[in-house]
Amino acid sequence: MKAVGIVVSNPDDWTARAIARGLAELGVSPAMMEISELAVEIGRDLSFRRGDADLLDLDTLIIRDMGRGAPQDVAFRFEALRSLAELGVSVINPPDAIVRAANKFATSMALRRAGVPTPRTVVTSSYEEALRTVESMGRAVCKPLFGYKGRDISLLRPEDADLIKDLLIRRGAIYLQEFVDTPEKRDIRAFVVGDEVAGAIYRVAPPGEWISNLARGGRAERCEISDEIKRIAVDANRAVGTVYSGVDILESDEGMMVIEVNGTPSGKGIYSALGVDVGRMIAGLALRA
Repeated sequence: MKAVGIVVSNPDDWTARAIARGLAELGVSPAMMEISELAVEIGRDLSFRRGDADLLDLDTLIIRDMGRGAPQDVAFRFEALRSLAELGVSVINPPDAIVRAANKFATSMALRRAGVPTPRTVVTSSYEEALRTVESMGRAVCKPLFGYKGRDISLLRPEDADLIKDLLIRRGAIYLQEFVDTPEKRDIRAFVVGDEVAGAIYRVAPPGEWISNLARGGRAERCEISDEIKRIAVDANRAVGTVYSGVDILESDEGMMVIEVNGTPSGKGIYSALGVDVGRMIAGLALRA
């Protein structure tokens, strides 16, 4: 029987517990671990210790989340995961895919290379270019390059020159995506596991708002999985290199467009709206890896 670990910063995390339940139903008792407790020893012997356990003894390591930390911490954690993968541990999602999904510029480039439709996007450190972009777009969604749960997102207009300058001072680079005026203030979150869409929900923005993330007060509603949703979501998952992901899609007059790929997605919203337990699906996929 395979030895499996789950990396999670909060042991009560719904998705991590769902994956653990799925593994238990398949006869595997996973080790839950916080990656900040990892110590790598390099010398005559090599070990990736977490307490008395050595992660090199694992067959599979499932990444639910990497936790927060200083840049040095994050760099060490990802390099440790890369090393584990090189040494034969199956890491899901792969470290490079998690990094690519976390960096919105890298995600946009991966989607573009794969031919996955996405809104017009400009990334720049230049105030003049940023202002020119917002003027040409009319309305631009400004997101942190590394952001999550819809935090620190702004809707910029040409008259917001001072705000653009302030964002550049604070962030160094600015990520601008053309605002897509959808018929309803909602997007689609498709949860992909392997080459299947486990489920899809509409995330509906609260009254008077335009951000629909569930963490920002959005409401989850059932979304039927059309052929187009399946195709674009699976293509986006493959483009980023994730094994499982949450793919965010906008409906537009030009067809559906992917705006983000989440490499460490929560499965709670899908379960609450649809009763679909992605934990069991991820567990089964991990054991087949």
